[in-house]
Amino acid sequence: MKTKPLGAYGWLLFTMVLWGSAFPSSKYATEHVPHEVAALFRFGGGAVVLLLITLFRRPQQSPPFKAVLGACVAGIVGVFGYNALFFWGVTMAPASDGGVIFPALTPVITSLVLILSGRESARPVRIAGLVVGVGGAALFFVATTADGVGGSDRLMGDTIFLVGAAVWSVYTLLNRTLVVGMDPVLAVMYSTVAGSLALAVMAVPEFGSVRWGELSGGFWLNAVHLAIGPTAVAYLLYVRGIRDVGASTASVMMFAVPLFSTLFSFAFLGESFTWAQGGAAVVMLGGALLAVVSGRRAAKPSVQEEDPQPTAREVGDAEPVASGAPGGTVPPQVRDAVVPEAGAR
Repeated sequence: MKTKPLGAYGWLLFTMVLWGSAFPSSKYATEHVPHEVAALFRFGGGAVVLLLITLFRRPQQSPPFKAVLGACVAGIVGVFGYNALFFWGVTMAPASDGGVIFPALTPVITSLVLILSGRESARPVRIAGLVVGVGGAALFFVATTADGVGGSDRLMGDTIFLVGAAVWSVYTLLNRTLVVGMDPVLAVMYSTVAGSLALAVMAVPEFGSVRWGELSGGFWLNAVHLAIGPTAVAYLLYVRGIRDVGASTASVMMFAVPLFSTLFSFAFLGESFTWAQGGAAVVMLGGALLAVVSGRRAAKPSVQEEDPQPTAREVGDAEPVASGAPGGTVPPQVRDAVVPEAGAR
């Protein structure tokens, strides 16, 4: 087994910090501009960064048109569909809610679809994890309703987050068949550009309502952070993490994202959880983690654990893991290399 460099874990942890920061940063953006415009700023800027990265990389073999078209279709679903919902959701619910719901429910929904369709096995431990995850989600929504803080708007926002998690699961499953054997950086670049163009169509009519001259320097710094940090830099660091410590290890570290998103939401937005919501969040995340870990062990007992160097086939074709992605952030072309049987975000 190859020695895993200690520094690689630090970079992966920093990646989780960046993805965690995307939730409150997105909330802050929607407090100053319509959510459609905020989504375009993040992913339009990210698309520009990824285009520049692609131009400065060593020449790659041109991908087949079918793969490019597949990446664009995946981008319409994931970058456009998911983020239109995500940025809409943060206008009504706390960013900390999204920071828990998305990472926990994406792997649960993805696993349920794969099991019900007969495409993956259903080990008892994995089923137990899925049941716990769904139960935790139900408790979270009950606690939100009972608490009454935020009223119906918060419940609606959390529901939109739930639908967004389902859309992201569809994205990862589509990616499995639409983008095959394509260089992951190119795949994400095409997906991000296609999704950003769709976001632009939705955002342009809202430009007239933006008071451009009143946008502060803090807003623009936040917009730059969203485009570069959680959207472009975090992706590159995650690719490096997969290379250095292995895909399976990298995937488990994704469960640190809710911790950082909650901490940032508390610190910068003054948000808070009730004890009931916090307990439900722990149950939900615990179930998702159990489903991910048990699914991984069932799929490939030792290959990925012993070899931290994912092959080109693994990076392009393996099962989903969990937008960036987060808050957008983990691009499925990379996430799919992480856990063969489950998704985590």
